[in-house]
Amino acid sequence: MEQQILWIVTGFGVIVLGGVFWRMKGGFGPFNLRVVAIVLVAILASLLGLVNESALNGAIGILGAIAGYVFGINGQGQTRE
Repeated sequence: MEQQILWIVTGFGVIVLGGVFWRMKGGFGPFNLRVVAIVLVAILASLLGLVNESALNGAIGILGAIAGYVFGINGQGQTRE
């Protein structure tokens, strides 16, 4: 069962990464590169958490850092636009 979940998450990650590449019409600009990096790190952190249960806290921390970056506050106390 664990192997199936690993393959399901991997397949979903590949589909999402393919969708990101499909939606990128302007090439690898600074924002597109950030999106690709966020998706890739999220996929790898999720797989790390599934493969090694002792690394689950680290994987959740990485995913929390990504969420903080995406929904976070910039230096002036205002949300990103």
